[in-house]
Amino acid sequence: MLYDDFKPIVDLILNNWTALQLAVEQGMGAPGGEKTAQLMSVYIARYCVENIVDTLELTEVIEDLMDEEFDTVCHDNSPKEVASLLLMFLSLLKEGKHDELRTRLEAMPKCQKWLSQPIHESVPPQCHGNPDDDTTSSSGEEDGPEDESKDGATASSSNNQESEPMDEDVEPGWTVVKTRRRK
Repeated sequence: MLYDDFKPIVDLILNNWTALQLAVEQGMGAPGGEKTAQLMSVYIARYCVENIVDTLELTEVIEDLMDEEFDTVCHDNSPKEVASLLLMFLSLLKEGKHDELRTRLEAMPKCQKWLSQPIHESVPPQCHGNPDDDTTSSSGEEDGPEDESKDGATASSSNNQESEPMDEDVEPGWTVVKTRRRK
C-alpha cells in the first residue's frame, strides 16, 4: 500500500523540520504536542496519498496545521520546502523509482526519530476542535489590553539587539520563525 511506504518518509521529513520541533519543544498549542505532531504526520501522509495535491495546496494544509495545532506561523518559507520534498518523494514512490528514492533518503540529515514512536492508544489524542468550526478569531482581537501586546513585542525585540525588530501585530503566544541570514 502506498501509505505504508510513504508514512515513514513523511515522518523523516517532519522529524528534520526545525519549526515543528521548536513548536513541540516549546509547548506551543495544546498539551500533548508530540502526539499532535505524530497525528499531523499521519494526516499529511493520508492527505497526500488519498488526494491529488500540488505544492501550493499542500503548503496551505501544512501552514493551517501549524497554525491551528501549534499556534505557529512560519515566515521562513519552510512549509513550502516541506511540501515540495513530500511531493517529490511521493512522485518517486508512485513512479517506482526506488533506487533514486533510497539515494535521496540516505542523503537526508540523520536525526532522532521522535515522530515514528507509536502513539499509545490508552491516551486519547487532544481535542482541538473541528477545523471547520469558526471558534477562533483571526480579526486581531486580543484577550487582554492592547498595550500588553505592544509591551511584549518591545521587550522581546530589545533582547535581540542585532536581530530584526518583532512585528507589533504578532499575537502573544505565537512563534515567529524567520530565515537567518549570515553576513
